[in-house]
Amino acid sequence: MFSQYSSGYSSSGVGDKSLTATYSGQPVNLNPFDADYTHSAVQLGLLSEAGYVDIADSRHHRTPEGKYRQPVAIELLNESKAMVVTKLTGEIFVLDQKDLSLQAVFSDQQRSWTHLVVLRPGLCAAIDIAASQVVLLSESDSTWRVLSSLDAPGLPSGIAWEATERMLYVSGQWSQRLYRFQATDSGLTNWQKLPDTDLEFCGGTITWLADPQLLMVADAFGSNFALLANRIGDHQMTVRQHSQFYEHNIAQVLAMDNGKQVLIPMQLLNPEARSIQGEIVWGNVVSNNLRLLQTESLLQVNGASLYRQARLLPLGNAGDGAGDPTSLCMNNESIMAVTLGGTDRVAIGKLDAGNWKKLSVGMRPVDAQFSSDGRRLLVVNQFSDSLSVIDLESERVQHIQLGPLRECSLAERGERLFFHSTLSHDGWMSCHSCHSRGHTNGGSNLNLTDSTLGTPKRVLSLMGQAETFPYGWTGKLADLESQIVHSLQSTMATDYPVSRSMVDSLAAYVRNLPVPPSLWQARGQSADHEDVRAGQALFERFSCQDCHSGTVFTSQDLHDVGLADEREQTLFNPPSLLGVSQRQSALLHDGRATSIREVLQRYRHQLPEDLTASELDALVAYLISL
Repeated sequence: MFSQYSSGYSSSGVGDKSLTATYSGQPVNLNPFDADYTHSAVQLGLLSEAGYVDIADSRHHRTPEGKYRQPVAIELLNESKAMVVTKLTGEIFVLDQKDLSLQAVFSDQQRSWTHLVVLRPGLCAAIDIAASQVVLLSESDSTWRVLSSLDAPGLPSGIAWEATERMLYVSGQWSQRLYRFQATDSGLTNWQKLPDTDLEFCGGTITWLADPQLLMVADAFGSNFALLANRIGDHQMTVRQHSQFYEHNIAQVLAMDNGKQVLIPMQLLNPEARSIQGEIVWGNVVSNNLRLLQTESLLQVNGASLYRQARLLPLGNAGDGAGDPTSLCMNNESIMAVTLGGTDRVAIGKLDAGNWKKLSVGMRPVDAQFSSDGRRLLVVNQFSDSLSVIDLESERVQHIQLGPLRECSLAERGERLFFHSTLSHDGWMSCHSCHSRGHTNGGSNLNLTDSTLGTPKRVLSLMGQAETFPYGWTGKLADLESQIVHSLQSTMATDYPVSRSMVDSLAAYVRNLPVPPSLWQARGQSADHEDVRAGQALFERFSCQDCHSGTVFTSQDLHDVGLADEREQTLFNPPSLLGVSQRQSALLHDGRATSIREVLQRYRHQLPEDLTASELDALVAYLISL
């Protein structure tokens, strides 16, 4: 096995000479690998304690003057130029589509770009998560500058532009809101903010569906989605549908047939499949797919009926899991490209062809666009600070580095591992597949942490969980490192030895994950409220702090809280209540409750007495404020 990986790396033909050419601004040709994903192990350095290298990212070329930029989005500006934005350094680059030269046109280290949309030639809107703003960027004489900024509290997460009404739609991840900004002039220089719309989930990717005149908003982590329509006359939006897919990690929504259909890359977690190699190999635990869905069905029905006249297009197969699809695009010839962020590849094919050509690119491809002539695919690689340009006819790959790299910190190395499906058997899933960007996908899985079969448990958020030991619903794992080893060896059935450096890196990343802000905090609302104070008094009167105690609102003990799993297990380690308002759709050990209110009202969770309506409101308000 080890010689196989070594051979795969050397066959790329990328050595020091090619790397020198990369940094001098010349793109480097890479030979496309075949359909297996094994080169990714070398990119991550799984075969070397001092590794963490990627195809065109050698430690020999890391310098103190280098940067770690994390490019995350690309959009075509016109027929000849494309724009790339970075998350960690606030830089913006313009790529010439013909000669592939790259020019830095903007830099502000206070900015953190994540998404980008072109409004008209010379004017773009980009999400800056550092300031929770949408920033309008204008070009003049090949120079880009900030024109204005629009506030979108609670971590803006998705953006869509509807040109006819000159409307910008922005989803708020932690605020669980939809924001709308409308330009009041044809030059798009003056903007008015329209009333917000509350969502019942963390807002993620959004897409305008032109023919039904609907906006589709997907969950940032889990399976929720909503379809909304603008209400004529009062600037409000009406929620036409709020439902849930079976899948999660909704990477993008591509409107097809002018919005009558949608094509979505997603992951499917099976709560009944055991997390063992024999189940993982077939995609029974986690599968990576495209779903083609009828918009009309999404409007009319729920549950299994959502999939009426739908199609499932698997991206993975036995031996090649194709983990973590991250984006989707299509050219005028109906050729599709799906970036497979977990296995450092791009899958290219047609909807009706039934097979995918998978080509290796840089580390964690997260976005892609076809060139204006449709002959090339431009790919953004987040963790290798690079672009990959694929010639569709020859299948040759050219690699363009954004600049010299610095050394990554221990936590940054852990982030690379966290999002990489090579850690699992056959590349079916990464840590992110269940713990979406460190949070939770809201689903349940059977990971055998409690040593029983047939007892799936809800996936817990990892955000703010550094000091909430022990880990697992039954508290069997004493510290974070033990939990990570179990996850790699058992849940993910890794094909590699679990090294100390892997565990330390992942632990450093997880320990750096912040607590999600409360819903009130994300919406800019004060927790100094009469209902919150009354709810806190009830919380203490009912002795809720016996289980949810201290500053992290949990305890190290097991408690019988009147619940039992399928094997009559009644003792559970309580999860932290910090950020519980961001886990609205799946609460309690098996996700049976869909809201905080339902935990208290329907399941009467550990309540010693009946609550009046005002007491219920107060206790909910207090929990939402945490």
